[in-house]
Amino acid sequence: MTTSETDFWTDETSVLFTSFWGWTPETWGTVGWSGDRGKTRRANLLKGLTDPFITVCYVTSNKTYIDPKLKGMIAGFMLVTHETGDRDEFTHPIHHARDPDQWRHSLRAVRAFSYLPEYRLRAQDVFPELSRTARHVSAMGEVIADSAVINLLRQTPWIEVAAYSPAIMDVSNANEEVTAGGAVRPGPDNEGGYSVPPRFGKLARDLYVLKLEGNTNAYLGRSAEGRAIYKIGLSASPDMRRQLFQKSMPRGAFQWVTVRTSSGSGFSAFNCFADAVAAESIIKKQLVECAEWLGGEFYLANEDDIETAWHAAHASVHIGGGKV
Repeated sequence: MTTSETDFWTDETSVLFTSFWGWTPETWGTVGWSGDRGKTRRANLLKGLTDPFITVCYVTSNKTYIDPKLKGMIAGFMLVTHETGDRDEFTHPIHHARDPDQWRHSLRAVRAFSYLPEYRLRAQDVFPELSRTARHVSAMGEVIADSAVINLLRQTPWIEVAAYSPAIMDVSNANEEVTAGGAVRPGPDNEGGYSVPPRFGKLARDLYVLKLEGNTNAYLGRSAEGRAIYKIGLSASPDMRRQLFQKSMPRGAFQWVTVRTSSGSGFSAFNCFADAVAAESIIKKQLVECAEWLGGEFYLANEDDIETAWHAAHASVHIGGGKV
């Protein structure tokens, strides 16, 4: 089966709405039903759903390991096939011991997509009747027939993310192109680390600064002299970038936090990609002079260094209109 960004969700594609306890398609590549009633529901749905079909998911859980910002939000959607199987065939082993009687009657998801955090929809706003139908949506799933709702879900900015498959291996690119002195060249007009569909290519970009919270001395294996580790970049979704960096690290005492974004710091996001690149280049050049480059877009810096470079970057570029 071959699908592309332009044809996998057409006007003819069936759309199912359901809830998950969390949103981790990289380890949970399935939608499933529980018990004999659930098995019957799956069989009946397959008679009327296209193959593949879209499953739109919102998050309901209050569990401590779930991002609280996802609670009640439509987190993303999956492209689901009619391939049936047991839940554990389509999920990472970390899930196999949890709730062993739940969602055994499953279908395989082959692709997954997350809505950008800055554009996520509140489930109750899209489905006002959810207060009385939530139990059915959670247990059985609800087929969406309203074309206006489908178009809203399809047009809300999303990115493709990993969908669990036991055959997929994690391969990283170790090659890194840098300029003299650690001023890393800006990337191409994309989000880096994930794919943005062409239809969302005109989204405004934010310059952002992430900070690694934790014992910096321990992380470096030497004294940080009161400085912290920062990541500089630009993105249509800084929070998605933060999440991706966090997921790349083992769980532990170190956490990436967003300390600055253009739109969150009294500036406007960059509607022109060239302006965003110019501002990013300025902040990096400033940090090369006053901070310690740690490779890539990472710097060991004081808060004052970041503040000075941040304002220099925005003062030197007229947002939306090129350099002053």
